[in-house]
Amino acid sequence: MPNLIVYDTGRRVTSLLTWAFTKGIMCSRSGWTVSHITIAEYLATKEIPPGTDAVATLGILRGTGMMLKEAKATGIDYYYMDHAYYNPGYGGKGWMRITKNGHACTTLKEVDGTQFKAYKNYSIQPWRTNEERGKKILVLPPTDAVGWFFGQRDWEHYAVKEILKYMPDAEIVVRHKPNEPIVDERGFLIKQDSQEDTNTPLEQQLEDCFCVVAYNSMVALQATLMGIPVITNGNSCCIRLSFAFIDLATPEKFNQEPRKRNSVIWWLAHNQWKRRMIEDGTAWNKLQENYS
Repeated sequence: MPNLIVYDTGRRVTSLLTWAFTKGIMCSRSGWTVSHITIAEYLATKEIPPGTDAVATLGILRGTGMMLKEAKATGIDYYYMDHAYYNPGYGGKGWMRITKNGHACTTLKEVDGTQFKAYKNYSIQPWRTNEERGKKILVLPPTDAVGWFFGQRDWEHYAVKEILKYMPDAEIVVRHKPNEPIVDERGFLIKQDSQEDTNTPLEQQLEDCFCVVAYNSMVALQATLMGIPVITNGNSCCIRLSFAFIDLATPEKFNQEPRKRNSVIWWLAHNQWKRRMIEDGTAWNKLQENYS
């Protein structure tokens, strides 16, 4: 039987979800052997045990990022949990995203919009033409922790350089995530950057922008819902809708709505679950189907 290890950091809020994931696999009667252990056991050896077919965890801090990096490097499948695309939250009415071998869902299967429409706070707005959008380019760099995990701590400088290469007169606004985690070279939390947030409210910045350039921020999805173009990369759930930096040289391209916009938005709604759905095996069974 295939063997899966669920790694846990011992923090109560995340342990409830990793245990739920473990129980869900057991409930699914899928034939997998699953064990739930602390990340401290991995850190003691810095090695995923031989014979492990897959691993799972929540987040990339406190050693889980090191473990996920090893899984990627050695070809072990991994399941990653984090905040959802719609109505995110660790408890209550909140939802969690779970992906296989990725930080966010970048696959695509055709589904209808029924499940998405159940999220009453979200709607797909008409695509905005260049004349209907603002003039600024909103840049959202990865947090320091995400930059460490993907080896992209210099991405902000790269993105600004690329924008100016194709649009020299661009008015660029860089927005960092408030209270972002600052990590050391092993991915362990040093502090949370608690600098006072002096940014203009995000909603206003989106209204003022020509396009959003984001590494993996869910703001890219928010912009997509608003009909605003995004430039992003393979670690973003919006990669299939992304324009390219070179397109900035011919801005008329941004007038054209990405062909699969609705399809991506609808599909993401099929890749997140509430805790009870994780615990009863619904999420595990759906993951096997989604990644088949």
